[in-house]
Amino acid sequence: MIKEIEAKKVLTYHEQAFPTHWDVNPYRGCTVGCKYCFAQYSHKYLRLDDFFKDIIVKTNVAECLEKELSNKKWKGQQIKIGGTTDLYQHSEKSYELMQKLLEVIKRHRNPVFIQTKSTLLLRDYELIKELAKITTVDIATRISTFDNNIQKIIEPGAASAMERLEMLAQFGGIVRSSTLGLMPIIPLLSDTDENLETTFREAKKMGIDNIVTSILFLRGEVKPSFFKVIQKHFPEKFLAFAALYTKSDADENYRTELFKKLRELRAQYNFHKTFVPAPAKKETEQLTLF
Repeated sequence: MIKEIEAKKVLTYHEQAFPTHWDVNPYRGCTVGCKYCFAQYSHKYLRLDDFFKDIIVKTNVAECLEKELSNKKWKGQQIKIGGTTDLYQHSEKSYELMQKLLEVIKRHRNPVFIQTKSTLLLRDYELIKELAKITTVDIATRISTFDNNIQKIIEPGAASAMERLEMLAQFGGIVRSSTLGLMPIIPLLSDTDENLETTFREAKKMGIDNIVTSILFLRGEVKPSFFKVIQKHFPEKFLAFAALYTKSDADENYRTELFKKLRELRAQYNFHKTFVPAPAKKETEQLTLF
């Protein structure tokens, strides 16, 4: 079910930067369908049943953003588009809201952070290229596994890991930074030495700037839901998986060993950069006067 609405405001502030403090979400609900998604139960507040199928489209998102960026109180902070849902999910093919948002951001020369698991991002390549000439643009994608059979179960609506990497690589030398999130790393599914090694090796080969990592975190209603996915599709791993997740975090000893492997790979492939949000545009402009 697709429901069109007109939003009253679209900029959302978060105290903790992830990786920026400000988000814009053109959609609510997400057809990418990641089974570990922390936001999937937010739909209950909207009295909707299925986060992956009941999609809310903010048809006036560009007009709202124009109004909010035009406000004299806006300082020009970097905006992340798609913090809660994927901005290039299937509905974007027909609604083309991202193109309208990028045009607004271009008019205001506002720094932007774009993250997606869809190769539909390449549709807007030329527009992003133009935008990157006048303001800070950072591009990111996330992957969990290079095993297509596993990926089709846990991220059924996403492009393959290799397709996402190749997409990200096309923005090398154009945007300020390209970031690959190896997240979430799913114990017993995507934590193999082969998968971890392949991720770092291919990212280095393709000129990706940063790699950030995190282990699967299961909180609230996501935990029993994800347990059902493991039990149904990977029954031979279920007991061991459940033993690792007696809490929201994976077992401490497991995490310690995995973090050690990741540190070694980071050193081996020289991935030591950290992402820093772009300075607020208006603050930057003021500093240039002195």
